[in-house]
Amino acid sequence: MVLESLRSAVSGLSHFSHWLPGIASGLFAASFVLLQYYSGLFLAERIWILEMVVFPFFVAGLMYQVNIGQHTLGSFFSGGVSFYFRVLLPSLVVFFGVLLTLFLLMIPLMALGLAETALVFMVFSVSVSVLFFTFFYDAAAVFEGRKVFDSIRRSVEFVLRQTHACLIFYLVSLAIGCIIFFGTMIIWTALLYDRLESIATMSTADLQNFTFEQFNFLLGADGILISAVLLFIALTVTVSVIYGFKACFFRDSAETEPVEISLGEYDQKGRWFKY
Repeated sequence: MVLESLRSAVSGLSHFSHWLPGIASGLFAASFVLLQYYSGLFLAERIWILEMVVFPFFVAGLMYQVNIGQHTLGSFFSGGVSFYFRVLLPSLVVFFGVLLTLFLLMIPLMALGLAETALVFMVFSVSVSVLFFTFFYDAAAVFEGRKVFDSIRRSVEFVLRQTHACLIFYLVSLAIGCIIFFGTMIIWTALLYDRLESIATMSTADLQNFTFEQFNFLLGADGILISAVLLFIALTVTVSVIYGFKACFFRDSAETEPVEISLGEYDQKGRWFKY
């Protein structure tokens, strides 16, 4: 079923609207690369705040199209507008939930003097753990019309019920991302090999003192442009494939879930009592 969902997602890329989430993500990333070179990191980092606000529109539009089986730009924008807040609000809850979890976990580590050492590990482990269970909140919000917390709860329930299939989905998605990432890195290294060669000859001390500004200077304006274009292409393909894959996978897997029949009756006041 997972591979069938992947084939369905890839076939959906024949429609331009299925590329829009990837194009949006690629434009944000390419803009960051260009802005940090020409305007500095302070302004460039603000682009990610804009992406957090805008990107749910594109996710909602794609999910809506997969749900209703239409692939016009009109249906995409209609779904994006209708389900925008149903996707945005759970994403903010998940984001701040990760931050709160990290904060609570770092308190005892700070008391022990291990905060700096464990920071990277904590960020990675907490983020992966939370996203593992909440990754399908946007699909639940659009496909099933769930509200903020209910969409997150539904995502957790979906992963627990379809654990084996979800593990395969995550592994396939990771493989797709790795293939595109390493392929892009090989092309990037080949195009800028003459400028990157000097980094390979640096000592450990030189690498530790190597700054972001020095890296920008090493690449130059044309090297930054090449990096931005390659990043745009890589993210456009990756996000388009994986988000289409997620939508098709949730649709196909949710349809096979057994329907639970709850036996009971209503009393005179309209209250439900389960047998």
